[in-house]
Amino acid sequence: MAFPQLPPPSSQTALAAAAASLLLYILFATIRRSQHSSLPLPPGPPRRFLVGNLGDVSADHPEEDYMRWGKEYDSDVIHVEVLGQHMIALNSVEAASELLDRRGSNYCDRPRFALFEVMGWGLTLTFLRWGRQFKLHRSLIQKTFTSSNVKVFRPIQLHEARKAVVDLLSHPDSWEEVTLLMTTSVIFRIAFGQEITDVSRKAIRTIHDVPWAASLKDIEAGTAPPSFMPVQKGVLEEIDAVLGVFGDATSASGPRLPTFEDRPALARLDRFLQEVHRSLPLNPLVIPHKSLRENEYHGMRIPAGSLVLANTKAMAADPRVYQDPDTFDPDRYVSAANGGRGEPYPNGNFGFGRRKCPGNFLAMATVYMFLATLLAVYEVEMVIGPDGNLIEPQPAVTIGLGGHPAPFQCQLKLRNPALAELLKEAA
Repeated sequence: MAFPQLPPPSSQTALAAAAASLLLYILFATIRRSQHSSLPLPPGPPRRFLVGNLGDVSADHPEEDYMRWGKEYDSDVIHVEVLGQHMIALNSVEAASELLDRRGSNYCDRPRFALFEVMGWGLTLTFLRWGRQFKLHRSLIQKTFTSSNVKVFRPIQLHEARKAVVDLLSHPDSWEEVTLLMTTSVIFRIAFGQEITDVSRKAIRTIHDVPWAASLKDIEAGTAPPSFMPVQKGVLEEIDAVLGVFGDATSASGPRLPTFEDRPALARLDRFLQEVHRSLPLNPLVIPHKSLRENEYHGMRIPAGSLVLANTKAMAADPRVYQDPDTFDPDRYVSAANGGRGEPYPNGNFGFGRRKCPGNFLAMATVYMFLATLLAVYEVEMVIGPDGNLIEPQPAVTIGLGGHPAPFQCQLKLRNPALAELLKEAA
């Protein structure tokens, strides 16, 4: 049976359809607004019709946009909307702690990362949506990585840190590859009971295929910047004193290698680590939370389904909290009782609330052990350029959910040959 052919739509018909669609959108938006409370949204840049703030937020450094708007609107909470998606930036520790910590039950979800699901990362705790599966995964991991339970991994961290610095004795210019190998090996020895000796993709994939269940038994049983140079001098002096390099350690056993038990005595090193975290957050906006229900904060409305971003860059540069925030100054954390300013350690580098990284204690312990061992043997120096001048590294991080330090040049100068020999024997 032949059907009559319909004439092509006229331009008037197309315009009428477009007008009808626009009216439906306006009606939907009006009804949606009427269902919300009368509270205003947090301040932010003016939105354009339909697209909102599309194009207003830079792709390279959005945290700086939120900081600029925070100053412009005199608010530590900023709102933008992109194609109908509400986004809330929290520029202060107070706002992040109140919403993401104390009201964490409402801000515990994540947006869906479809690309990561395709890549096979959908079950990674970092990207799991809120629900029973997330609760189960986090409960299992959190019990293993508490501040007390991670002590069982100290022998692994100590071995890997010493192994890395021994490798640097032979290949001091390969510090990037050596540090990557160390951190990868620590993680895989804890997770799978397998030591990594090669950081290639093939080697890591081979280890990843080892059955998790077989390794879990071993784990449960416990068998498995420019101003840096003057700061470094004080850290090295402290390390030398604690390790008895010049015979002035509390122990009479003479020079020795650092251990985890030395950490309370290495206050300058600890302050240095904290200042690095403050001055150069690796994840300036961390990973976005997602609100489950509409919420109110200081008379402002945070819609349900909003992406909530903790701006650690703004928190670390808050002049109300840190004097001269652009200056690298580890002594800012010295308590007032000891003649310092007693400024607080930076908050947020490992996230907030129920999405805070459960591996933060393990990560900081690994970094401490590596740096204490490295600086016990080496001194970090700037590289001399072709023009004969020193090349000052420019602090920066890569863009993405997991930031990395931007490439820079430095050189390692052996300063304690006796400790280097002890290190070779220990490794």
